[in-house]
Amino acid sequence: MRGNSLKRQAAILSCVNALVRALGFALHIVLGRLLGAEALGVMELSQSAHMLSITPVTAGLPLAVSRATAQRRGGEALAAGRSLALRMSAVLLPLWLLLSPALSLLLGDARTLPALWVFTPCILLLGLSSVYSGYCYGLGRVWPPALSTLTEQLVRFSLSALLLLSLPGLTVAARAAVPAAAALTAEAAALGVLLLSCRRQPTAAGPISPALRRELFRLSAPLTLTRLLQTLSRAALGALLPRRLMAAGLTPSAATAALGMLQGMVMPVLFLPGIITGAVGMVGVPAIAGSAPARLRGLALRLLAAALLCGGAGWGAVYGLAPFLARAVYRQEALVDLFRSAAPLTLLFALHQTAGTLLAGLGEQKKTLLPAIAGAALTLGLVNRWAATSLGLQGAVYALLLGRAFTLLWQLADVLALIGTAASAGPKDAAAADP
Repeated sequence: MRGNSLKRQAAILSCVNALVRALGFALHIVLGRLLGAEALGVMELSQSAHMLSITPVTAGLPLAVSRATAQRRGGEALAAGRSLALRMSAVLLPLWLLLSPALSLLLGDARTLPALWVFTPCILLLGLSSVYSGYCYGLGRVWPPALSTLTEQLVRFSLSALLLLSLPGLTVAARAAVPAAAALTAEAAALGVLLLSCRRQPTAAGPISPALRRELFRLSAPLTLTRLLQTLSRAALGALLPRRLMAAGLTPSAATAALGMLQGMVMPVLFLPGIITGAVGMVGVPAIAGSAPARLRGLALRLLAAALLCGGAGWGAVYGLAPFLARAVYRQEALVDLFRSAAPLTLLFALHQTAGTLLAGLGEQKKTLLPAIAGAALTLGLVNRWAATSLGLQGAVYALLLGRAFTLLWQLADVLALIGTAASAGPKDAAAADP
């Protein structure tokens, strides 16, 4: 029964993720055409900083609240998580407003400042949404978070297109801030969906437990640190790559446009297999944690095989459809070679996400941190060296490939070692698990 429930939840999330990704992909196409490459590059710079601002309240908190909810089956986890999100937001909101001017300069383009300021209230909205989503997952209710995500994407898509079409005379900085304004409205609508869905759920009786609040913080910290590192790496890449491309001879506007092509046009396509691997990971962590040692190796191999199949198919699709994507979708001839050289990242992303799922299910989230640090350092070091040569933007792609492959191999080695240890430590469980 439990297995059927997990399959059903994964299927629901996969379908919703597919629709959300399709809308997101369509939004990137629309933004690419309405913003122009230069404004799209500025938007990508600001969005890398946006991810940094929301990571403390969105990375590990949903999983922590989900676990606590499943254990207690009451409103204590929701109340404690909501209190933690409010406290963190009370610190992050004013801090972000104060640091945004300096951050825009660190990003290398002061035109990102309007987008940074407009997005700031999303820290609170997304923090609360992550708590309510984790609460719903802990109760086994996947529809409210799914509908919330779908609502957010629909509002973001519609409002972004409407504003950009209605305001054609905006400056580059103002155009780049339009998606942030649309995101603010969209996140408010998404939170509204979750609040309506949870209005009849039982609430905590009595004061909020400080011990539970500390427990949630402790559970969410490792995943938050890992996500922060990934976000910082993306922001650093966004700040470094235009500078190195200018060192190779590109003008500032051309370098910013190249960043927009890589992060705003190519990368969203490469993440498409995450539609499936992300949904499996969401419901797969508790399944892995509850597996008997005898079944653990088989489950892990099946998940990795599924990721290999999904990512491999994505690699072939991106390579084969590169001319269509470049000419018909984005109308950028230069993207043909870029899509083809970056296509292997599709496979690496799928396998990397699945390796992270396995480590989380085994209770070893901390083991994702060191490989991520080493891989990010390798990527940035190679970008710094290769992007300033005749390789240019292709050099950045090669750096991403090597950095991601290095991180993946390290994490897979950890996964295999942990599975082997678990199997050897539990022979009695293994024998009992066999029919």
